[in-house]
Amino acid sequence: MTEEYGKEGPILSIFLSEFHNIAGPKIVYQYPENYVTKEVFDAVSVYIIPKPQIQKRIITVNVLGHKITGYPNEIKNPKYVRNALIFNLCFVCDSKSRTVHYEPAVKKLSEYLENLELENGFLSNDDSREQMPRILRHILEELNARGECTVTVHLSDQKPVTAEHSERKVGDKGERRMSLLSDRRHPIGDGKIGSQEGHERRMSMLSDLRQEEVSQRVLRKPSDSESKARRKSFDGKNKQGLSTSVLHLKVVRIWPDPPHVLDHHVPILISERVLNQGEHWDLTTQQVLPYIDGYAHVAKIAAAADVESNLVKACVENLLYYDQVRLLPIFQYSNIYTVTSNIGKLYDNHELQEECQRAVGKNSTSLPQLSHIMMLYCSMTYGVSVRDLCIRFNPQALNVDEQRLIQFGLLHNLIRRLHQFPVFLSPDGGGGGGGGERGGGGGAPPSQGTPSRQSAIHRLCNGSHSYDEICCRLGMTHKELHDKVERDPNIHVLWK
Repeated sequence: MTEEYGKEGPILSIFLSEFHNIAGPKIVYQYPENYVTKEVFDAVSVYIIPKPQIQKRIITVNVLGHKITGYPNEIKNPKYVRNALIFNLCFVCDSKSRTVHYEPAVKKLSEYLENLELENGFLSNDDSREQMPRILRHILEELNARGECTVTVHLSDQKPVTAEHSERKVGDKGERRMSLLSDRRHPIGDGKIGSQEGHERRMSMLSDLRQEEVSQRVLRKPSDSESKARRKSFDGKNKQGLSTSVLHLKVVRIWPDPPHVLDHHVPILISERVLNQGEHWDLTTQQVLPYIDGYAHVAKIAAAADVESNLVKACVENLLYYDQVRLLPIFQYSNIYTVTSNIGKLYDNHELQEECQRAVGKNSTSLPQLSHIMMLYCSMTYGVSVRDLCIRFNPQALNVDEQRLIQFGLLHNLIRRLHQFPVFLSPDGGGGGGGGERGGGGGAPPSQGTPSRQSAIHRLCNGSHSYDEICCRLGMTHKELHDKVERDPNIHVLWK
């Protein structure tokens, strides 16, 4: 199953696996216990602890009802059995859920454990990694509940790295490692350069620096800010002589793809941030933004901005993805709208009432009465066009702008547009015009003398194209199309 079609689901389990020198791949810690059974793990262990060629990459395996996402990692060092420590911290979700938004957190956790091992021997120390069950439980519960968490790890006490204390023990057999200088000889008491045979030297930070850069970084006097930061980090030890390391995790939500934008859609801005940060958008979006007014459809915007129509659609889809615009149908006085069940919110919600009065009023000095607004909305029903509404109530005299009234109602789902979908039925009783792009379809061929535009109309009259779409595609006005449909006895109109 492709992830794009899945829904976001919770993390069902988190486990830490490693390669054991005798038992092979195994789960070391897991929360909840035994959620991933041995049979399931054995079936996917080749992907959990993979070959070196695919290590340090996000790997997602969907098998046996589980979707497992991990970032296999390897630390090479002669001090480990088989000269390497191979581990993987994995998130487990339902097989049908979407997991792509968890991948950055999985990778960050794996790299965090790698750094803890390099600097403190966290994973190879049995006493230190006893905290893993608590850590795994905290991560699972917090990410599922809030989408973010703070991980606190207690580390064994160690002195800060200085020129005098550049070596630290890393094992129980007297092994030593260099935290700054790799493959360099260590200064001894008499100031001469000597070597310490039998002791391993290893560099954790500055492997790619030249000798002069390393000497300057090690021997220079630390700045005041560095000294304060160092004192702060080592003053944070608890009473048992332990220091702590903190990691912040957050799940970044992946929003679904925006709806496909067509030529007859009318974009309207719903956020002022778009205009305030206009210079941060791409050049095409900056050129299109001034023409997005809530009344012009995409084809009209493309012509006015002198931008290719597909580029305008791409810009509007991008703004839709970031929830900066909404799509409305074309406004015409021949349109018919009907009130929805959400109209009750306008009656109960005082904040919505004030927002509506400010939005639909002709001027800000004198707001329209709520009773007049409710009267206009509740009068919208089947068979009553905006023109009929204006003739009957004269919204301008009530200090109401009818276009803004329609916009506000559509944006807040107080009303909805009733669209006309023409269907062409051939005289022999066949179906409609079929697909508009392929032409012909199932309809009867036009008689001799029938204009080609009439044939194009028949091809689009298959019940899936509204009046707005047909008018934009054929360059016709609503009245022209309506007249042609009315004169053709083989075309019937559906309202929905």
